[in-house]
Amino acid sequence: MKKSRVGILMGVLILMLVTMGCSSLVDGKWAAKVNGESIAIKDYDDRVAAAQKTYESQGMKFDTDQGKQALTQLKSQILDRMIEGKLLAQEVKNLKLNTDDASIKSQEDTIKKNMGTDAKFQDTLSQQGMTEAELKNFLTVYSKQTQDVKQPTDSEVQAYFNKNQANYGEPESVTAHHILLKTEDEAKAVIAQLQAAEKNKQEILPLFEQLAKEKSIEPGAKDSGGDLGTFTKGKMVQEFETAAFAQKVGTFSATPVKTQFGYHVIYVQAHTPASTSDFAKVKTQVAQDAFNDAKDTKFQTYFDDLRKKAKIEYAKGYQPAS
Repeated sequence: MKKSRVGILMGVLILMLVTMGCSSLVDGKWAAKVNGESIAIKDYDDRVAAAQKTYESQGMKFDTDQGKQALTQLKSQILDRMIEGKLLAQEVKNLKLNTDDASIKSQEDTIKKNMGTDAKFQDTLSQQGMTEAELKNFLTVYSKQTQDVKQPTDSEVQAYFNKNQANYGEPESVTAHHILLKTEDEAKAVIAQLQAAEKNKQEILPLFEQLAKEKSIEPGAKDSGGDLGTFTKGKMVQEFETAAFAQKVGTFSATPVKTQFGYHVIYVQAHTPASTSDFAKVKTQVAQDAFNDAKDTKFQTYFDDLRKKAKIEYAKGYQPAS
């Protein structure tokens, strides 16, 4: 249910929806061609299946109406990523770049470290339709195209801070538990049980945790009691986030909250407002962020131009939605 959050470079990857497909032609069946190079249907199907499996392991259900919509979007995104990735793979070859450079390995190691575990790293790659070799391709081209970006001046750093103050300091956050059910009726039954306990002046949180262990279909709920810890905006799916941040502290959901994962009953334990940091205390970090932003902007301009000039063909049934 939580959205993956990673280091700066991996964040660039996800926001740009870039993957590098090194497909081979299989039985003459291709989904798309990029400057004459084919993306095989088999390779595309394999990537979709791998991404789907990873999402399902996290509780995503693709057999619901919302899930079917999400799967259609996922398929479209993966093909688009493979197309863009093919362009970058071609650039590695055309520019004769070395993907085994020590600096590239260092960047990849940093991403792995930020992900926490190798399993989390591999799951994130799978969700994005990528392999480690393809990640190295991206890092190599990114480094080449942004190597001449200069460090920002003091005035540029101050301007960046003024524009992005919300990113420095403590963002608004919520501490919550939840119980995930398959059906709305099951969720309503849990709410009714909690309401009865509330009328009898029973302490709610211990009961909520017990019900999560007994009834929640979320993987790990039997151990966590539905504890989600503290999270900021942008970490949860939109429907869940909207409900959690609007709910009063010490209360549970009055009605079930529907997402693509099922029906949630939420208990909000704490809600902390946002606070702003003093510029002097965060200047070093702001300078680094401004520098990274300048590199991202330059790379995006380069990549947009690369795609604009490319010759991209789609097989019947694989054209992007208009």
